Amino acid sequence: MISAQRLSEGLSQGFIAVDASWHVTFLNDRARYLLRRPQLRAGLSLQDTLPELSEPSLWQRLQQAVERQVTLECEVFYPGLFRRHEIRAIPDEQGGLALLFQDVTDRQWTIEKDKEHAYLRTLFQDATIAISVLRGPKHEFEYSNAFARQLVGGRILEGLTVREAFPDLEGQGYFELLDQVYTTGVPYHGQDMPAVLTHPTTGQQRHLVVNNSYIPFRGFDAQVNGIVGITVDITRYVRSGQE
Repeated sequence: MISAQRLSEGLSQGFIAVDASWHVTFLNDRARYLLRRPQLRAGLSLQDTLPELSEPSLWQRLQQAVERQVTLECEVFYPGLFRRHEIRAIPDEQGGLALLFQDVTDRQWTIEKDKEHAYLRTLFQDATIAISVLRGPKHEFEYSNAFARQLVGGRILEGLTVREAFPDLEGQGYFELLDQVYTTGVPYHGQDMPAVLTHPTTGQQRHLVVNNSYIPFRGFDAQVNGIVGITVDITRYVRSGQE
């Protein structure tokens, strides 16, 4: 028969066994990997192995789970790793615990992104300025409000990068500004910026003058992972001032 320890090494989850004195008696290689501590060995207290579990309310819930012999499921965020783990604590009859955990950072990020997306749609959809959310170093459109789509002639934006959506802006400096903001994390605010858009079907050109703001935002890891673009069309005001 396969031993419990050997079986645990085949798990895709991290596994830690804890005795009644709350000391680790075994942990698998996946646990070491998820905790980014390859030299971690059995014998340490649970608090030294997973200090994030020492948060008073969570620690109390673990103790209650052992006392009541019930399974506890929770999520723990590791600031030093910028990762989030889903933990399942299963008590045994001797007062110990079996901890199974897995990395759910990407799943949580997707949930938060969906919430953010829904919030942005509600908040900015009817604004009379163009607002777009761009993700990643290639600046892929994740969201654009109705005014933004109207300003560019109803082009399809979401799911495309700025270079795919606006090949006609090549050489006008906008791509370089976005790259600069994403790389440096420093916002950019520009006024009276000319832009020439060419209709992808008819070839007709539109000459615009806009005020633009590119504002970087950061993810769980504190790194820039997107840009909010805010554009105000001032073309008619500029033209009326020239007449």
